[in-house]
Amino acid sequence: MEIVYFCGYDIKRDMDNVLENDLLKRTGYIVRECKLLESDRKGHFLYISGTPEKIKEIGELFVDLPIEKLIGKESKEMIKKIKAEEDSAATGMGMIFG
Repeated sequence: MEIVYFCGYDIKRDMDNVLENDLLKRTGYIVRECKLLESDRKGHFLYISGTPEKIKEIGELFVDLPIEKLIGKESKEMIKKIKAEEDSAATGMGMIFG
């Protein structure tokens, strides 16, 4: 299961504190600035991939923060862009060290 959250610039520090949680560190996540993914939003996207149970647990960590869980078309689009960026970076590293 994959999920993307949006957080504005004003709460990035609070989100960073939550990202220090062991559950998130073990599950893994990707944070990308919105404008780097060609979004009109102002802030950051947080991408998480894991089991439905882990995603639910992680969602509970953000209850006190004003972050938005993306749904529908926007969610699918951002997941696709984040994955493409990660694949591109991995390919580039392979070309350097290959």
